[in-house]
Amino acid sequence: MMNGIVLAGGLSTRMGKDKASLPWGDSDLLHTVLHRLVPVCNKVIVVTNIERDVRIKGIQFVADRYQRCGPLAGIQVGLQASDSDYNFIVACDMPHLSSAAITYMEQAAIGYEAAVPCIDGYFHPLHAVYHRSCLPYIDALLAGGNYRIKDLYDYVRLLRIDKQALQCFDGTLKMLDNVNTPEEYRSTQKG
Repeated sequence: MMNGIVLAGGLSTRMGKDKASLPWGDSDLLHTVLHRLVPVCNKVIVVTNIERDVRIKGIQFVADRYQRCGPLAGIQVGLQASDSDYNFIVACDMPHLSSAAITYMEQAAIGYEAAVPCIDGYFHPLHAVYHRSCLPYIDALLAGGNYRIKDLYDYVRLLRIDKQALQCFDGTLKMLDNVNTPEEYRSTQKG
């Protein structure tokens, strides 16, 4: 099994408050994501610069080295902390994860350095599998001031996971929805 890496260190500027701690069901967004990862990952790492009260044993916490450089920096520190070649990386604001889809993506990623959903021409880089061999390319991008995750894909063996493959697990692809704004939070909770 691969490791899971949850990015929970964002500034949440569009939301106006920390997304990871927003209530979700009988828990919060971060715990909802963690509960989906724990059964299908060897270890789960949370990348955050905020002290978090997590009630699940064995979760490892690491802090971003590059502040205010976006999720690529979180991916970097997560991969550095991981002892697994393959890692499922997800944002803390994606509460509809499918554990079965994550397992599928792990198997599909074998032989590639990144396996990323690409739906209607749009990548979902924070619901993807990355190999630790991506690290030198990520380091170079960050050192050069380039923080765009999709630019990494020009340098690695990339598997684009299409809509049909993921619809087997979630017909509406709700698993790819994230919660960036108060409006998205309200509408996603209703849906």
